Amino acid sequence: MHVHLQTLGCRLNQAEEARLAADFAAVGFERTRDTADADVCVVHSCAITRPAERETLRIIRALKQRQRDRRPLIVLSGCVVACHAADLLLAAGADLLIPRTDAGTLVPQVLARLRRPVAPPASPPPPPHFHTKRALLRVQDGCDFNCAYCIVPRARGAPVSRPWQEVLDEARALLGNEHRELVVTGCNLACYRDGTRGLPALVEALCRLATAGRIRLGSVEPGTVETELVDSMRRHANLCRFLHLPIQSGDDGILSRMGRRYTRTDLHETLGTLLASVPGLALGTDLISGLPGEDEEAFAQTRQLLQTFPFANLHVFPYSPRPGTRAAGMPGRPPTAVARSRAQQLRALGAASRARFAAGWVGRPVEVLIEGRDADGCVHGWSDTYLPCRFHDRQTPPGQLTTFIPARTEGDRLLGADEWFAG
Repeated sequence: MHVHLQTLGCRLNQAEEARLAADFAAVGFERTRDTADADVCVVHSCAITRPAERETLRIIRALKQRQRDRRPLIVLSGCVVACHAADLLLAAGADLLIPRTDAGTLVPQVLARLRRPVAPPASPPPPPHFHTKRALLRVQDGCDFNCAYCIVPRARGAPVSRPWQEVLDEARALLGNEHRELVVTGCNLACYRDGTRGLPALVEALCRLATAGRIRLGSVEPGTVETELVDSMRRHANLCRFLHLPIQSGDDGILSRMGRRYTRTDLHETLGTLLASVPGLALGTDLISGLPGEDEEAFAQTRQLLQTFPFANLHVFPYSPRPGTRAAGMPGRPPTAVARSRAQQLRALGAASRARFAAGWVGRPVEVLIEGRDADGCVHGWSDTYLPCRFHDRQTPPGQLTTFIPARTEGDRLLGADEWFAG
């Protein structure tokens, strides 16, 4: 039998999809990209924004209409299931709803609906299936920070951490499958805890384990454990010099409305300390434009913050009201066109900052995980600072780490002397 998996949203969703792929393979399913060949279609949904929800429902309806002759079992899982009434989702075309709390039973429930025997789960379970040499290592789920704009606590619940040894066993299995980069992934990584051990201790253990690979951190909330993690970067050469801190705004009034746990002054102090601690550190961030109450002065504060610090990676989202969140009922929301215009301005600043960051690596050694090789002998991959790279190397096979010295850049891309990026 064949299964089609389609995932929307964040890295955590992608990690959960890889787990599903392994679980389906373990009971004899083959994965297919073509929904026409599928006996089961799983849509792993995202509810973080209204457009993501709309896309989920569009996919479900399209699957229902497209497959009238050979109707697969349509399964809806992920955050949308927790945020909408079951009758609405079933009416849209889903046959089976799997809430987050039942995610581990998705495959057995599918087998039961198909009237196929349900075997006991494998012990230990097979490692998640990833198609690249980079693998997502899920260590935690849920969040209780309850930011005013965020639906995640409703969609994913309170923080839950995977057991320490279970995480290390999966990391060892992924490294054994020749994944050379593990991306530590969670809903709120700073909430990871097993007994007295938190995220910094886990990262230290993973760095000691990944002697032939490297560890990359996912998003870490500002004002939590970022200083300890940067200390680990100084101790471990295999911990990527990349830290994504979702600051969301640079204005004190907006940060207070959001319910964030830091001020603009805190951000200046923290970012300055981090950059001074690790030369060449790549800083990433998330920003929201157009939250209720964001006037031109507040927006200017965010813009100024971007111009002050050398951010290397930027994700910008126009504010999307989420039902049941505090921000949804706040007055003073800027018009949608204004929020989108501000988002475009921030993205332009971010692109220019990323290009400057990339240019700073010309003539300096860069560690690259090679993802593939082109017909002309050029390889392409990602630096430890999360920049795309392309250069001539006929010896190092894909899936291995190597070092090269960029001769030039093209936007945010690091290139050898005679290379270019197609497209």
